[in-house]
Amino acid sequence: MNIDVRDYEIFLDDNKITFPASYDDIKKYLGEARIEDKGDNKSFYIYDSLGITFEDADVLYLKKNKAFVDKDHMISYIAFYIDDADLFDNIATPQNRFIGRITFFGQEWTYLKRLYGSDKYMFREDGDIRYSHISALIKGDDSCPNYSDGLFMKTLYLSFTPERPRSNENYDLKAPDEECVVFDNFNFKLSVIQELMYRQEVLKPYFDIYDYLKFKKSKAKTETEKNIKAAVDFFKKLQVPLSFAEKITEIVMDGGNEIYGNIAPLWDGEDGRFDINDITPNEIRQFPNLRKMEIMTTKLEKLIEFGKEFDIEITEH
Repeated sequence: MNIDVRDYEIFLDDNKITFPASYDDIKKYLGEARIEDKGDNKSFYIYDSLGITFEDADVLYLKKNKAFVDKDHMISYIAFYIDDADLFDNIATPQNRFIGRITFFGQEWTYLKRLYGSDKYMFREDGDIRYSHISALIKGDDSCPNYSDGLFMKTLYLSFTPERPRSNENYDLKAPDEECVVFDNFNFKLSVIQELMYRQEVLKPYFDIYDYLKFKKSKAKTETEKNIKAAVDFFKKLQVPLSFAEKITEIVMDGGNEIYGNIAPLWDGEDGRFDINDITPNEIRQFPNLRKMEIMTTKLEKLIEFGKEFDIEITEH
């Protein structure tokens, strides 16, 4: 097998895998893996016959670096087990060893050293510097060559290390110069903001909890399943122009919606803190084109009847 490491992706022979990857991405080219649970909703995907182990990253790590796609695309690390020297003790080990060619931007890389590896830059044979978001770490003896007859000879660990882009959002809220929607229920307001800010991207500023805390120079804890007060306060203060209300034709609530991940980054979706259990007639009348709502609720029957009065189909997510 030929492996070529690029910027955000690697090539398995001629098959491109972009990071973070999903198991379906990998399985399409390599078939079924032996899967081991590593805890915290993360897994190892082990290809015993190939000598390769893929590994999930942490959700918060990807979110902090604006690299999170969804909970299916979590694979960010790969170990190629090639020799028996100084093998990893915290990564699931395949039964066989990898045999193949490993290059970086199409070149053999003789400068890779065990003690330094690669953080952000990969150096080609001719000294040309190439930037990559995939860092490399090798095991084994630095006195031994990395290559022999074109084959990579040392166990190699690749780590997707995205660099968070700089934010240009201004989070200092100003009242719009027009009439705004009046909300009576905060959770309904959040569902509207989800649609306008994160799906249609018309409501600004586009809120990201990590950018926001940096903008505010806050050290609020984000590794939590609890609601972050700073985020809740922001959405309470944020006003929605009434002219945007006509853009809402459908509302779809889901525990994985961006707005909930920014309020409570580790929320598992199991409690009802964001449920919509009440909507007032005054609220709903401001949305003349709203016809469907898929909601999280414990008052479904009540809301179904409420929706009928306004020609809105309401179902439970």
